[in-house]
Amino acid sequence: MVLQPGLNAAVDAEARSRTAEAVCFISQLPAEAVSKVGASNVLRTVPVKTAAASSSEFHPRGARGRVAAIALAAVAAVTVSHRAQAAWGDPAGDAGHFGFVLDSAAEFGGDNLVDVFYRHGGTQHIKAGQGVTLGGGIHFRPVALPIDFAATVGYKFVRTAAYNTDLGVDRVVIKLTGTVPLPNHFWVTAGPVWHTGTKLNGDGFVPDVDFDDAVGGMVGFGWRWVGVSYTNIKYRGPFSGSVDASNGGVTFTWKF
Repeated sequence: MVLQPGLNAAVDAEARSRTAEAVCFISQLPAEAVSKVGASNVLRTVPVKTAAASSSEFHPRGARGRVAAIALAAVAAVTVSHRAQAAWGDPAGDAGHFGFVLDSAAEFGGDNLVDVFYRHGGTQHIKAGQGVTLGGGIHFRPVALPIDFAATVGYKFVRTAAYNTDLGVDRVVIKLTGTVPLPNHFWVTAGPVWHTGTKLNGDGFVPDVDFDDAVGGMVGFGWRWVGVSYTNIKYRGPFSGSVDASNGGVTFTWKF
């Protein structure tokens, strides 16, 4: 079967019956990008074995990210529970307050980078803006302004559901945000974001791609420690054009 870069492709029944493997390929990079990183036009079969019938079922490797996120949320929730009720979950500290931030996010969207077709019929799309972020930083609310400024650094990652591969995307996310508190513990926030060290890790199945550093912007809205966000950002690399990594997601932020 021949891969047409930028287009989706299906795995025929004969190919699935011949192997106990999954098939993956670079999906939405420009054709020039695919050629520059050395990707072949021939669809590859790769040993991405699954213990379940499809990518939607439980896999140990995928579970580790979920467990890490749940653990972070649990620790922060226990810590926050010891604060005074009046201050619990406030989106901004008191005037003149300097403190620490813990944050996490689950984000979705962007162009497809890799499509993985599992032998039992399941399909997984790894998107440029997709991933779980775990991070932390500092925040400060000036006396003269009703705005809480925060600087955070986080690690964002996404993996396939297959348990025997590190195929996925990694990056470091640096955010500078200003949060304005609203009545009844609601808030709005906005600021620039910087993605650095962004890499598509092909794990030997598809070529690795190192993307350039990228700067974008985000806006968000929420209540107490939970919110929704939208980030607009594009990735460029050793190719002409760009890859859309814009995304929307759910955020969790604890300020101390």
